[in-house]
Amino acid sequence: MVDLSWDNKKNIQHDLVKLRNDYLNKFQIIDENSCSNENLQSNYKNNESWYNTLFWGENINVLSYLLNFFERKIDLIYIDPPFFTGDDFYINISKNGQNYHSVAYSDHWDKDFDSYLQMLYERIVIFKKLLSKKGLLFIHLDWHAVHYIKLILDEVFGKNRFVNNIIWYYYNKYSAGKKNLPRAHDDILVYSKSNAYILNEIRIQRDKPRKQLRRKMVNGVLKNVKDKEGHVVYRIVSDKKIDDVWKIPCLQPASKEWTGFPNQKHQKLLEMIIKLGSNKNDLIADFFCGSGTTLVIAEKLNRRWIGCDISEYAIYLTRKRILNFHKKNTEKGISYYPFQIKAILDEQKKEILNSGFFNEDFEIKRKK
Repeated sequence: MVDLSWDNKKNIQHDLVKLRNDYLNKFQIIDENSCSNENLQSNYKNNESWYNTLFWGENINVLSYLLNFFERKIDLIYIDPPFFTGDDFYINISKNGQNYHSVAYSDHWDKDFDSYLQMLYERIVIFKKLLSKKGLLFIHLDWHAVHYIKLILDEVFGKNRFVNNIIWYYYNKYSAGKKNLPRAHDDILVYSKSNAYILNEIRIQRDKPRKQLRRKMVNGVLKNVKDKEGHVVYRIVSDKKIDDVWKIPCLQPASKEWTGFPNQKHQKLLEMIIKLGSNKNDLIADFFCGSGTTLVIAEKLNRRWIGCDISEYAIYLTRKRILNFHKKNTEKGISYYPFQIKAILDEQKKEILNSGFFNEDFEIKRKK
């Protein structure tokens, strides 16, 4: 086995007991949560003991807190972390006729790749502990660091727990590069907690029907089906089982899904992931939730969820999208799980809350 090493590599395993205890009682429900909306409460599911939860804060603290209550209980974890691009990602905010911009999230590491590796390594260790026996971990990356993170996943989960490297091919992204071929895909690494993981079959429509040999399993070997005269038998198929290359466009500003949050992912991408790796009422988690697409799709597909982000703008957008989803469902008579927002209330967060930030109505656009 290859021994992975980087400057200041620290084995977080030795600190997990302390981290659990340190954050056991730190998070509290904050006032700005959906459960205060009496008009929506009548449409809660009968099982009101469960609340979907959106955490506002540093995800390593949230993960430490969750170890107290959710070890081996989360069925699917998807994360879309920073890619080590070296950039900060901004948004433009329009409010009361005034425009200003702010950092949505930072991917600026001052070229310190070791710190980036350590950041993801610590979280991956805890992800493994939180995953249920049937759980899957999906880590969304690109060419900057995917090969390094795969080695870390091999170390933490074991090489035999590698399930797939899904290629998300986005054919509609413009590239101005002249010293390399256009980079038109991301990588989504998939690892399992055990051999008992869920991997549902998803079938997609072909461009046009095709003639295909009929096959059957004989003593563990796939063989052609033949008729009484010994001729192979064909069938016409209009769909196919999804493989590990997914052709899904990048989300464009003209889309009705667009929130203005940088690098927002297409709902079709998250729908495929959640359908592939979970069933109804399973528990889904996203600890870099951004604008909340994972959580919106979890709602749509009737999954329970836990979300987290450090940005108040991410929490604002996610909260707004979930409440809008609940409002539409209420009008249709569909029930859903209630949700709450939790945070460690330091002075900065208190100031944001006291300003009425989450109840304001403003527009967010990606900074050009």
